[in-house]
Amino acid sequence: MDIALEHHFYHTPLENITDHKLLTQLEYVALYQSKKFFEKTHEIVGVKYFGKIKDWKIVKRGEITVIPSKHNPPDKLYVVFDIEEWKIRDQVILPGGHGVRSITFSSKYIFDRAREIAELKLEGEEELLLWRETRRRGRVEVKLDRVHIDDAIVMGVKEKDA
Repeated sequence: MDIALEHHFYHTPLENITDHKLLTQLEYVALYQSKKFFEKTHEIVGVKYFGKIKDWKIVKRGEITVIPSKHNPPDKLYVVFDIEEWKIRDQVILPGGHGVRSITFSSKYIFDRAREIAELKLEGEEELLLWRETRRRGRVEVKLDRVHIDDAIVMGVKEKDA
């Protein structure tokens, strides 16, 4: 995390982005700090940092020298994003019982308004309308069928119990 923030970059295996056309559409990267790695250090868990993508390229893992690879072969393809600057969200997007295993995609509109990770999974027009209406009345709960949002399907949107 520290190296990504200091060097203004993010990298992920190319295989995590199954639709390669998305690469040309991505504008921002956000970093999810998981309970597994950050709760013990008393860091905030959830999405705190995000940054606008300045450029990206596909490289072999061995070419990423800022963070040496411990597990992946040097010829495995990665996407490296150059980030203009990392910013801190005013309100951290909390896990709310969910997490991100590898990578997930969302719109900037949803990202700017999300309070919990599950909200980033909202996609369809019907889901968004229900979410907006419910959010105006108070707190929202997005029900997913799995813990990790990158594997999950939205099962419903409702008002969250106080």
